[in-house]
Amino acid sequence: MIRIGQAGIPLSCKGRTNKDGLVYTREILDLNAMEVQFVRGLYVMEEEEAFFMKEYAQENDVELHVHAPYYINLAGDDEVKLSIEKAMNSAILAEKMGAKSLIVHPGYYGEKSPSKTMELIIKNTKELKNLMAKESLNVQLGLETMGKQKVFGSLDEIIEVCSKVSGVLPVIDVGHIHARGNGCLNKQEDFEEIFEKLSSLKLDHYLIHVTGVLYEDGNEQYHLPVKKGDMPLGPLLDTILDHNYNVTLISESPLLEHDAVYLRLQVEKAIMKRTGGEEADYRDLSEIV
Repeated sequence: MIRIGQAGIPLSCKGRTNKDGLVYTREILDLNAMEVQFVRGLYVMEEEEAFFMKEYAQENDVELHVHAPYYINLAGDDEVKLSIEKAMNSAILAEKMGAKSLIVHPGYYGEKSPSKTMELIIKNTKELKNLMAKESLNVQLGLETMGKQKVFGSLDEIIEVCSKVSGVLPVIDVGHIHARGNGCLNKQEDFEEIFEKLSSLKLDHYLIHVTGVLYEDGNEQYHLPVKKGDMPLGPLLDTILDHNYNVTLISESPLLEHDAVYLRLQVEKAIMKRTGGEEADYRDLSEIV
């Protein structure tokens, strides 16, 4: 199964509420996923809006995810209680919307060693998961791979946390992995290696962020449109289709839905190449399985 969507309200959507963005995503863009963004901070979501998001998404087969605020730091000291509180508030909103996952940036090394940072993030992630369980929240907690050397979140680090904290899932930002590795994703073998590393977690679904990225010396500078970045898209899609992975692809490009639609077109083009057909539906992989 392949799902495709964008992170946030589509730029071309005249209405600027999440409700507007969700309807636009499904009915105008013909996409079946959306990541609701609380990255700059939380706002009060009325019960009616949350109920609409949940009901509409379920009735129209749109998969929802929620991104918590960027400033959460699960490796922090004095501010960690505030970070956990903000993550919990995000999780409660995600639950009300019926979202599949809550995405969190794990934290920063600061003056701490990588091993000490790992210890703190595991400890605080467990605390957050316990609080979510006490509130009977079903939304899954996801930790995102990060694109800067000073930030905790290499692929190996995220996998280690997920292996030690039950129920925590990796969110695979391939642009971040590419930047942190100073342009390491070029061939299909490079993308295959990502999934091989993830195999120890025995996942049945992969949430993948896709964007172009400007980087220098192993550090992300900022996101670029997919076509402007130097990470090739084809090898990623070939890897997914060759193994029939169950994935959700979320465009985090500055072009948002434009690149989400571009992703859809490239997936369908890859399917047609395999089947010899003149058209394809990215939601239906039965002909190539």
